[in-house]
Amino acid sequence: MPLKLLCLHGWGTNVKILRSQLSGLMANLRHDHTATFHFLEGDVDSVPGPGIAGFYDGPYYSYHQFPRPVSSPDPEGASVLDAYDRLYETIDEEGPFDGVLGFSHGGTLAASFLIHHAKLYPQESPLFRCAIFINALAPFRMDPGTDPVIDPDVEGYINIPTVHIGGAQDPWLEYSLALHGLCDPSRSSWVVHSRGHDIPGDKKNLSAIASAVRKLSVQALTIW
Repeated sequence: MPLKLLCLHGWGTNVKILRSQLSGLMANLRHDHTATFHFLEGDVDSVPGPGIAGFYDGPYYSYHQFPRPVSSPDPEGASVLDAYDRLYETIDEEGPFDGVLGFSHGGTLAASFLIHHAKLYPQESPLFRCAIFINALAPFRMDPGTDPVIDPDVEGYINIPTVHIGGAQDPWLEYSLALHGLCDPSRSSWVVHSRGHDIPGDKKNLSAIASAVRKLSVQALTIW
């Protein structure tokens, strides 16, 4: 039985762009029916994300106002809560999903959503059996011109099997490592690809990523 994955795109992109970015990995994992891919597009108008303009056409979207400012007095913010509501609705209407796959902003949203749900419903099972974070940062805030500040009280809530994929040349790599550190170390694996803040399509990097996802599939489908 393949993993049914809910896929979330990066900041200032769209579903069409994420499909293009994931095309090599999707082809690899579909070959032996490891996973199926289901996409949710953001609904907040956005400028194009880094490296997007000139390569991919818009319109461009995010899932919430991004990044969240450090100076905001609201711990989550109405825009983020609206994004959580859309995720709950998508799970109700199109799920259940075995896992969530998020690239960059989409992965950060997935992590914060998992944490939010675990805090709100501590006695319930997690919403997903597993998660795949690609170049995703730990939940954070950031004012213009400053470095990201990781949210407080986010440790110990993501206890499902996870795969974390980061780029050796990604300027945000330390924050992807920070997200890896928030997850259950006995159920979490880390893959470093040779590129930057993107999803590699070359054979060597794809092979390593696909291998990690296949191992994750076995873990995820044998729990509960």
